[in-house]
Amino acid sequence: MPSLEQAKQYLDQLDLSYIKKKMCAEHYPMPRWQSELADVGEKLYKRYLWLLVKYPDQHLVPTRDIDEFWHNHILYTQRYTEDCEALFGRYIHHHPSDPDDNEDMTNITKQFQLTQKLYQQEFGENLQILKRYQQFPRGTAEKITASHPS
Repeated sequence: MPSLEQAKQYLDQLDLSYIKKKMCAEHYPMPRWQSELADVGEKLYKRYLWLLVKYPDQHLVPTRDIDEFWHNHILYTQRYTEDCEALFGRYIHHHPSDPDDNEDMTNITKQFQLTQKLYQQEFGENLQILKRYQQFPRGTAEKITASHPS
């Protein structure tokens, strides 16, 4: 198990540019990330990893943006496995939630609140929720709805 100092040094030098490049690429299958927001997403993801390192007995829940970054990291299985070994001394599994399970959703809400609290405590700022999706100009949605009656 790496020490906190070793994990911090590893995170500081961890290069995730290959993930940002993929998420900003034209062929990315989900809504494409802007480069500046991908940089912020990387910072948030690394901070989430730090919280997982520092609070290994807590069940922490990421934001959707952090989760998307995490999913993309996991897809690079060899690198993800190496990074997990270096940071945690073991593989970190991703456990998706079940939206049809009320108890699961209640637990996730509590765990997300804990994540927000620890993030604030650790980094001195609120956990950011990125607004990545392009917003339509005011009134556009009404015009689209009016021009496409159901």
